[in-house]
Amino acid sequence: MKGFPLFALLSACAISLAAEPEIVVLRETISQVVDVKTQSSQEKNAWELEKASMAGLLDLHKKELALLDEELAAAGQSTDGYDEKQEEAKAGIAKLKESKSLTGETVSANKALALALAKRFPLPLKKDAEADIIELEEWQKGDEPRQGLQAILRIITQAEQFNRRLTRVKEERDGRQVDVIYLGLASAYYADRNGSAGIGTPGVDTPGVDTPGVDGWTWTGQDDLHDEVMLVLAQLDKKRPPELVSLPVKIEAQPAR
Repeated sequence: MKGFPLFALLSACAISLAAEPEIVVLRETISQVVDVKTQSSQEKNAWELEKASMAGLLDLHKKELALLDEELAAAGQSTDGYDEKQEEAKAGIAKLKESKSLTGETVSANKALALALAKRFPLPLKKDAEADIIELEEWQKGDEPRQGLQAILRIITQAEQFNRRLTRVKEERDGRQVDVIYLGLASAYYADRNGSAGIGTPGVDTPGVDTPGVDGWTWTGQDDLHDEVMLVLAQLDKKRPPELVSLPVKIEAQPAR
């Protein structure tokens, strides 16, 4: 009996096995089992990640709750301090309201006095303080007291500054253009190129009587002062060297209030 070659025998066995339906079913079953195990392993890994994430969130939530409890406890302990601060704030507000009321009364009491003083300002000073004078005239009781008080203080400040310096301006006197020199608020002198000259003095503040002059000053012609006034003007223009000049000064005593 002749033997079959080994290759032919194996091929015949493979064909025979491949032809069996049971073998095909077994292969499919094995493949499904492998797929199920793989899917189960993936789901298990995903669950482990999800579980770890949930554990982290839970731990963070616990820490937030603990911190909230501490803050609530601290707030409860500081209730007394809060009440004390609130009472201090109320007291401060009451003082501010009282101060505001007193300021308003002060402005009301001094408004007329300040405006009466402004009427006696010489023209240059009156122009400088014009805006503040108008603001004070328009201020009424019940308005913001700070505005009225600031207007009064600015008027007084400008008057003090004017009183400390020599001011030279051009004005009209008796229909002529003249140079005027103000020695603060004490006295003033004027002259022109035609030989005219004179002196100005603040009007006397007599209760119930309007002060003379448009600017509250009294202006009197005094031509014999022409040379002295022109000498002062020349020195101010640096056309003459500085030298002493004698000019009359008359100071009126104010009546007692």
